[in-house]
Amino acid sequence: MRVIESFVAGKAGNPSLCEDAVIVTQSHAAIVDGATDTTGQGYGVPAVPGGRWAMAACVEAITTLAEDADVETATRHLTSTLAGRIDPALRPHLRPSASVTVYSRRRRQVWQIGDVGFHYAGLAEGAGRPRKPLDRIAADFRAAVIAAELAIREAGELDLAVTDPGRIAARALISRQGALRNTVGPYAFAAIDGRPVPPSLVTVHDVPGHVDELVLASDGYPEIRPTLAETEARLAELLAEDPHCIGPLRGTKGVMAGQISFDDRSYLRLRLS
Repeated sequence: MRVIESFVAGKAGNPSLCEDAVIVTQSHAAIVDGATDTTGQGYGVPAVPGGRWAMAACVEAITTLAEDADVETATRHLTSTLAGRIDPALRPHLRPSASVTVYSRRRRQVWQIGDVGFHYAGLAEGAGRPRKPLDRIAADFRAAVIAAELAIREAGELDLAVTDPGRIAARALISRQGALRNTVGPYAFAAIDGRPVPPSLVTVHDVPGHVDELVLASDGYPEIRPTLAETEARLAELLAEDPHCIGPLRGTKGVMAGQISFDDRSYLRLRLS
């Protein structure tokens, strides 16, 4: 297993605020995407947002993961590492969390706990890019609120890079969705938050033997292409077309003033042989 390309960029252009990470060991390769904090709670000294705190715990867990670990062992290890760094009494919707996708060299498997994607030549389109139902609901609601606000206001009166009324309105759901994390039901989704992850929410994908290159990428990239240059170029095209993320890039947040994208992003391209 060899790294061909690796890249991480924070949405604000400041590495110290980035909640994404790429980690590669002799046995495993992974991308960790810390969830954007909505609580205002800081962790550690100096205080860092919950997403970065959860990301750092997951990075440590992967570096200490046994070579022969299976997906259940890995999930428990990630979970217990973060659990040891937060108050066990924290309510679910207030817990820091992170999505993690891991490639196991020994088992030749991709393990998805959350919405970090993967791609290789021949994989069915969209097969490696999960998106939780709650994100689709919040994104559609946000877009509808923005459309209504733009229809009400005079032209040029609303600068979405400064004020996002859709994001503000959708916060009622976004700030509470953690209550459905690691549960079972139509809105359930997986992430590492220090509580057990239901196995039914974890995806295990066997990488075919003929596949020689594998790409992992966080959801800061709307489309995963075979190379970093192609993936970055596609992101740039979409950002130019839809900087507020209410059209082709429809999401729960857009590009705000002072940001270079709508989310942190990370990309890892591996040669498997």
